Amino acid sequence: MWFNYSSILDFNLSRDDPLFWSRPTPVDCNMIRIVGIFLCVATLIGIVLNGTLLYSFVRYQAFRSPSNIFVMFIVVIGLFSSCTMLPMTIIL
Repeated sequence: MWFNYSSILDFNLSRDDPLFWSRPTPVDCNMIRIVGIFLCVATLIGIVLNGTLLYSFVRYQAFRSPSNIFVMFIVVIGLFSSCTMLPMTIIL
């Protein structure tokens, strides 16, 4: 990410100066926390719901119809997405 530090340099503040760290940030930290919590909740809900559907498909043979097999492929992709992509979104 590229930021313009010219306004900070105008005040001759270094990173060792406490006033440097009291300057406003370009992003709202409260909004970042809310988005992070939302993504954590979405990850947990996705893992639980997709895992439950996959478990019921494996456990009960009555659910193994051709149309449900298509739905199970979508569930597997959703479970993979919940386990890999959503947590990486939180980290990055």
